[in-house]
Amino acid sequence: MISWMYVWRDSLCFTCEGMSGQVEKKPERYALVIAAEGGGSLWIDEKEYTLARGRCFIIKPGAAMRIANRSDDQTFVHIIEFDILPTRTDAGGPSSLAPDSLPEGAIQPRPSSRILQLAQTLYDHRKRNNELEEYENHLWFQELIFKLMKAADENKELQAIQAVEQAIQQMRDSLNDDFTLGQLAEKAGLSPRHFSRIFRSLTNKSPIDYLIEQRMSKAKQLLLDSKDTIHEIASTIGFRDPFHFSRSFKQHTGVSPRLYVHMRKQPPRVASLQFLGEMLALGIKPVGAPSQLLTSRYYQTQVEGIQIVGSTVVTPHLEKLNELKPDVIVTFDGYHYSEYSKIAPTLDVSWSLPFFERFRYIAQWIGRTDEAEQWMDRYRIVAEQSKELISHSGHEKETVSFFWLRGLPQQVEVYYDVGVLYRDLACQAPPAIAAGQAREGHPFKERIDASELPLYAGDHMFVVVSSDPESEAKFRELQSTPMWQELPAVRNKLCYRLNEDWLREDPVSMMGQLVDAANTIRRSASL
Repeated sequence: MISWMYVWRDSLCFTCEGMSGQVEKKPERYALVIAAEGGGSLWIDEKEYTLARGRCFIIKPGAAMRIANRSDDQTFVHIIEFDILPTRTDAGGPSSLAPDSLPEGAIQPRPSSRILQLAQTLYDHRKRNNELEEYENHLWFQELIFKLMKAADENKELQAIQAVEQAIQQMRDSLNDDFTLGQLAEKAGLSPRHFSRIFRSLTNKSPIDYLIEQRMSKAKQLLLDSKDTIHEIASTIGFRDPFHFSRSFKQHTGVSPRLYVHMRKQPPRVASLQFLGEMLALGIKPVGAPSQLLTSRYYQTQVEGIQIVGSTVVTPHLEKLNELKPDVIVTFDGYHYSEYSKIAPTLDVSWSLPFFERFRYIAQWIGRTDEAEQWMDRYRIVAEQSKELISHSGHEKETVSFFWLRGLPQQVEVYYDVGVLYRDLACQAPPAIAAGQAREGHPFKERIDASELPLYAGDHMFVVVSSDPESEAKFRELQSTPMWQELPAVRNKLCYRLNEDWLREDPVSMMGQLVDAANTIRRSASL
């Protein structure tokens, strides 16, 4: 419900000529001053404001008002006198203070053209002959008041935003100071709730989260560019306790300050207990890696000189690892993290991360984000070229499946997610695999009964067979069965035997698999 009625009484115009021209007035009613031309000054009870075209001011009854010209041109202003009447008995009388919707100080409507037009119209029609014409003046004045209220509200929000922006800058400039939401809001002249709302809209973070982020960003810079100790860096960004700083840094970044520095040495001495392909793609040759990774044919031209520090990714030779004195050890899913951390700062990366996300994550912490993006650009180009190669072979509409023949004679493993085939080469999966891919939360691969193999077999079959004697013998047994011999891919010589290098999901291996898969399918067209 409207609490106040604004009633137009009169419209005046004042012109100040020359540098010494001025007007003094003490309105008996509320007055709305609207600057129309020139560049003068307005004093309200000795408080000075600058006059600019379209700028508006509310002056209370009895306030001393003085207008002075400050330019060679004339200063021209409209002064509209009005009363404020309550519409409710509890709202006060005409002598009450103006409601909050008409604040003191400058109000700058945007645009100002309609405000100036209404002010001039009221002045031109200030002497009306009848009540109907006077009511028209009233309507014009109500429109003017509405636009003024709206502008005042927008100005108030703009001022609030500017106050929060100043607080944000203060936080950036004084990272070693302790700030509370209450202190920041009070200095901005806002309630904590209003301050927090604007702060989050500007930064997408709460004030405390933003402060921590800025402190950690500064800490990263100091860790790499200064020779300050951890204690000195902690103090510089507002941490009195270096242990608290280290815990906060690791909580925010995922790594300790010491690991952060060691990973960005140029070049870092990395012992890669996993993710060897990622390191090689980023231009880093580790000083050590397990033999399980070093045997891949996709790495053979890049691994000379890398020391063996374990037989598999989960069976390290800790003494050999210690002898190498690496700057950083890279592991996965927490394997041997406590043992590795005693030798060197250790980066623990989740294996379950999607490939590209995992690659970017590792590149970020090694400080080689640009190299990762360049590799992915090259990979996308090769993927497009390989897809085109398949399309020219005439096999692009045929289905493709991928198996690891592990668990024979009872079971085999069918793969639902083979990024090189289904994502990058856009190969079609047979119906049973496509149904598995459509299941929400489906596994990367799944064990099925060996007798179900024909249901999952595509027109092309990529089949991984481990190289140990037992796996070789079981595969030969499978090859002798009628079920295997009747598979369309086998009959059409479109079944491709692979080794375990095809199970690797890393940049170097996937680039090789991409080219090999396309060439394999293309060559089958000539058979």
